[in-house]
Amino acid sequence: MYIKKGKMKIEYKDRQFIATANSFVFLDCYEPHVYQAEEETVFDWFHFSGNSSKEYFELLYEKNGCVYSLANNYLIPEYMNRILKMTERNEVDEHDVSIYIQKILYELNQISTVFDDSTEKKIEQAIHYIENHYKENIKLEDIANHVYLSPFYFTRTFKKYMNCSPVQYLINYRINNAKKLLHNTNLTVNEISNTCGFNSTSHFVTTFKNHVGMSPKKFRDIEF
Repeated sequence: MYIKKGKMKIEYKDRQFIATANSFVFLDCYEPHVYQAEEETVFDWFHFSGNSSKEYFELLYEKNGCVYSLANNYLIPEYMNRILKMTERNEVDEHDVSIYIQKILYELNQISTVFDDSTEKKIEQAIHYIENHYKENIKLEDIANHVYLSPFYFTRTFKKYMNCSPVQYLINYRINNAKKLLHNTNLTVNEISNTCGFNSTSHFVTTFKNHVGMSPKKFRDIEF
């Protein structure tokens, strides 16, 4: 779907996406999905299938989800318009249509592999989410869903920017906060474990030892 005007909400594989004007939606219609207009919305659409259609979709979905901004791309709307004009005239040339679809898929792949300002903003949003929810039992999927990326692609992108995985960043953030609490409060090790989001005291102690090289108690006894 090419969204010309308005806003649409898409639900696919337990995730929600918002498509606004001048964005493109690519869905696997063989999988359960829902889409609905959030306001007055105008869009063009077509269905297609082929031997490698599902594989192409999965490749692109892993990278970007199912909504693509066309802010810097005029080719996809043009290719789509050519396909729709053929159907309106009932003069569909399957060879030409196949070429246009391949070109659309190529452009979508180019969009999904460009690390631009929007990608950097998503990493910043993910970090902000981690630092505001580290006390909770959050998982990789929670963080990835927050920035509308698949866990696989999100992890790869996060590593590129931060030189560590999202899970490593979360653990490091928890450990650093635990260090502050050990030195600046009288909270017990168990209380600090709960406050910093660890699911058990034993897990906290083991993780702390692995990262710091000593137990939380020994660390607390060090005079700075």
